[in-house]
Amino acid sequence: METILSLAIIVSTINNSAISAMPRRNATVQIKESKPRQPSPELSVLEYFEGTWRCQQPAAPASPNGVFTWIVKKDLNGFWYLGNAEETKSPDDSEPINSREFLGYDAASEKLVRSVVVGNGNFLNLTASSWQDGKLIWSGKVIDNGKSILLREEIIQNSPERFTATYFIPDENGNWKPVVNETCDRLR
Repeated sequence: METILSLAIIVSTINNSAISAMPRRNATVQIKESKPRQPSPELSVLEYFEGTWRCQQPAAPASPNGVFTWIVKKDLNGFWYLGNAEETKSPDDSEPINSREFLGYDAASEKLVRSVVVGNGNFLNLTASSWQDGKLIWSGKVIDNGKSILLREEIIQNSPERFTATYFIPDENGNWKPVVNETCDRLR
């Protein structure tokens, strides 16, 4: 009997120790750092986009078939830019599309990152290096109706108040073919 009682006490002690060492479901993980984290200085590359933009697709026609407002602001303690695009309702388009996006910098990959969730079910995941000669090239994938499609977006900074963007997908030979172009003008 003493052996069974001793064994029960040992098992009980092991179980209590193991249980108390397990992380609690709602416990907050504390990471101690020697100094407060600061946003990456490379994030400043995206500062150009901060503000309110009026964008239209295609880029040049007098009566575009897609007009939207894109608002970009720095948020989340300065670590991210958040974008919000709302398409303007028109007689030709009774179901305007909207999107939400995160733009930031990934120090591990040393790339700008951009994730976009679109109101038509699409999802874009893109990366870029930096501006070169007034051009920023995003590349990655768009998930469209369950299909993963390679995507490239070239943004050309025409002025501090205007940029043009062209979206490309690969053709059957793997060459980039333009599929959509847009112009965006800064409103504020």
